[in-house]
Amino acid sequence: MSGKIHILDDELIGKIAAGEVVERPSSVVKELVENSIDAGADSIEVDINAAGESLIRVADNGEGMTREDAKVSCMRHSTSKINDIEDLSRIFTLGFRGEALSSIAAVSQVDITTRSSSEREATYLYIESGEAQKIRPAARDKGTTVEVHNLFYNVPARRKFLKSKSTELASITETVGRFALSYPGIEFKLTHEGRAILNIPRDMELRERVKAVLGGDVADSMVEIDAAFDEFKIRGFVSQPSCTRKDKRSQLFYVNKRYIRSKLLSDSLQGAYRSLLERGRYPSSVLYIDVDPQEVDVNIHPGKLLVKFGDEKRAREAITQAVREKFERIKESSSREIAESSVGREEAEALGEKFSDTTEIQSEFKYEQKNEPDIEEKTLQEGTRSRPSLKKEVTGEKLFQIGKCYIAKIEDEKIVLYDQHAAHERVLYEFFSNAKDARPAEVQNLLFPIRLDLAADESIIMEKLLDEFKMLGFNIELFGDNSYIVQGVPVVLKERDIKTVIFDILSDLDAITLSKTDPVDELVKITSCRAAIKAGDPLDEEEMSALINQLFKCSLPFTCPHGRPTFYEIKIDEMEKWFRRT
Repeated sequence: MSGKIHILDDELIGKIAAGEVVERPSSVVKELVENSIDAGADSIEVDINAAGESLIRVADNGEGMTREDAKVSCMRHSTSKINDIEDLSRIFTLGFRGEALSSIAAVSQVDITTRSSSEREATYLYIESGEAQKIRPAARDKGTTVEVHNLFYNVPARRKFLKSKSTELASITETVGRFALSYPGIEFKLTHEGRAILNIPRDMELRERVKAVLGGDVADSMVEIDAAFDEFKIRGFVSQPSCTRKDKRSQLFYVNKRYIRSKLLSDSLQGAYRSLLERGRYPSSVLYIDVDPQEVDVNIHPGKLLVKFGDEKRAREAITQAVREKFERIKESSSREIAESSVGREEAEALGEKFSDTTEIQSEFKYEQKNEPDIEEKTLQEGTRSRPSLKKEVTGEKLFQIGKCYIAKIEDEKIVLYDQHAAHERVLYEFFSNAKDARPAEVQNLLFPIRLDLAADESIIMEKLLDEFKMLGFNIELFGDNSYIVQGVPVVLKERDIKTVIFDILSDLDAITLSKTDPVDELVKITSCRAAIKAGDPLDEEEMSALINQLFKCSLPFTCPHGRPTFYEIKIDEMEKWFRRT
């Protein structure tokens, strides 16, 4: 009788190992681009078909491989970057585990064409399910081309869990963009089915690369950081407090040129903005942290996305201090400019006292001096940043706002408390649902259109959903590479901050699998949430009254679309129990 424990065969071992490294098409792109960078390439081209499912091709002009090295390259734990255990504590390369090519080859069909400068002809290999099926001479200049076909063809369960093609393509675009920001001396090109998505030449300046990857709206809001603290050197860009996002996707951190995800660094950055941001909003960043490789462990995550600092406290302090000191210098520079202008010395000194402690600076404070916008731009800005559009209706009842979050309505026998965000979300949800199901939404054409300069991955989502946006009342048109013009908005949003609303919507859409849900329904829910009055928004009595009146015109006024209650009644019987009158 055989035992229960047995040894897995090599093919199954390879597929299991691949699961740790190859999660989705962007994982393949990441591993192959890392190999190209480690090979010394200064030009890397990434071509994609079907969002990476049918083809991922990465071609470089690096040092290439000899015929013998090419044969070994797809075997498990084969690497040119690690020789002994001590090398793990001083890693300078991106790839080092020797798992990438073997893992990719275990779940796809791979063609490799490579040529080293030491050989007169190139070598071609065809690998299927992890085994080399063909090896023959080929023609190619120095460098390597890897073509990955039919990803997960032999692991159908893995393919089933891939997200929509637009989401997977956005992830690939985000991945290539991260490399473009980390290696400013390398040319990167990304195409999807022949269409150029990213084209970043070698001589493009770093700030222009930030604009190409994160979009002009983010890049133009950033200030430069350059500081050194003992073993840490920190440089890059951070956004002004007036430009924020609803999530941390536009926070990029690099340790010794390696992109990482770090709660420690993200929390440190957030700490540098304490008291400067609204709750639930996050700054953008492209920050490079240079540190002795022996002071950081990069070998704690299969995808090499996490690191551990030898001195976490000092790393946290360095980030926070670098950002705060930059804000201090900008504040001092602004004060000097004011003193030298028409404001005068006394006013400048008063301003300096007011902002002597940067922890007390309000979120409206602009750190970067900008030219006054022309009259058209100024009118547009004022038109999109005023209070929520609520029809003024006065009921004669006394209303109070509590904590800039709840509305209290006092009646003879009870007090009714309304959640202003949940209530407005219900109103907007029914407005957009009616537009989706029965009639187009009423549109407010903008006197001065709003330009959106999106990140490349955001542009992919926007392009896919332009018709759905139009159905809800957004008149948005393509204006150039990753740029769009908003010509009109739903009338109920005419006085909201349209830019912030749309950026937040795109961020939410990127987080869901559109292929497995109704994109219009998701857009209705997300738009209602992101465009609704927020907790913290001040409302006057007329606006509070109008909101309550609109709520009770809804068919289902009792909850928001997520099921949270919109109001709660406290009756006099309950109050009497509190005070022990019963």
